[in-house]
Amino acid sequence: MSSAPDAARIAEHLRASPLFEGLPPAAITELSGICRVERVLRGHAIVEEGTIGESMYVILKGRVRVEKKTPSNDRYTVTLLTEEKNDFFGELALLESDPRSATVTAEAETELIVIDRARFLAFGDANPTAGLLVTRRIASRLSTRLRRASDDLITLFAALVHEVEERI
Repeated sequence: MSSAPDAARIAEHLRASPLFEGLPPAAITELSGICRVERVLRGHAIVEEGTIGESMYVILKGRVRVEKKTPSNDRYTVTLLTEEKNDFFGELALLESDPRSATVTAEAETELIVIDRARFLAFGDANPTAGLLVTRRIASRLSTRLRRASDDLITLFAALVHEVEERI
């Protein structure tokens, strides 16, 4: 799917990504071959909160802003992701066709490595050890986020209880 120069560049970048580091060289080469590079202009949305996810993205060059909507439809920034940190997003789309949990917008001209779910699943079938390793890393990230969200919820609940008690 990717051209030869893109495949070499993709392979180099995937090797450094926390999601794919440690995969055997042959698996990285095969994975690179199913990826494509997408260029996004500053200010353009890459994914929109609520739309169905079919691909994950690894930042090859540039910077993106991750935003969520509040119940009153205001947007707040969750985080900024950059190439320097080998950041990626949308990895859950490799496992499920679920609605996106946030909107991701290019903060600068950005190049992304795109991995489509159908191609990743075929890669995992052909390379079960590599596919399992990546799936475990996605599960670990999800577990970390869930623990953090639970801790935040407990903190917010405690603050709310404290506020109510002070008003009584």
